[in-house]
Amino acid sequence: MIMNALICGLIWSVMWSVYVFLILKYYPFSMLHDYPKDIQAAAAIYKPSKEQEKAAKGFGAVGGLIILGTLLAFGLLRFHSEQVSFLQVFEYLFIVAMTWNVVDLLVMDWLIVCTITPKWVVIKGTEGCKEYKDYFFHFKGFLIGCVYTAIMAVLFSGIDYVILLFSIWR
Repeated sequence: MIMNALICGLIWSVMWSVYVFLILKYYPFSMLHDYPKDIQAAAAIYKPSKEQEKAAKGFGAVGGLIILGTLLAFGLLRFHSEQVSFLQVFEYLFIVAMTWNVVDLLVMDWLIVCTITPKWVVIKGTEGCKEYKDYFFHFKGFLIGCVYTAIMAVLFSGIDYVILLFSIWR
């Protein structure tokens, strides 16, 4: 079960990474709040038009539904043929979601943002800001992500378990 959860977690991590990359590329104004305060202050991001804001919200909603729907599907597909406890579903989805949190910290934040710092993560006007190398900022985000991961795993495990119990395992 753990290996399957880690594989699904890596798939989910790729989905999240592509989603974040596309937001940074096309709607950087919607990710500004995720950067350190000094970078936010130095950013020379244009004020988005109503159409751009609407497009960003639409992309965020569709992308979010796909990603969260995939998490829901992982649990349903894994346990559709065997009746298990809620705790087993929770453990599985927690591993899947926590894999993303770890990949986000180690690959997206520490490797790409802090170590490599490619142009696509640097917001216009913030070139050379030392905050891009703030590993601790991202570690604090990881710890906050651990709390959100646990909450999300409880919620999605509950949804999956109810669907499995009342629709699939009948």
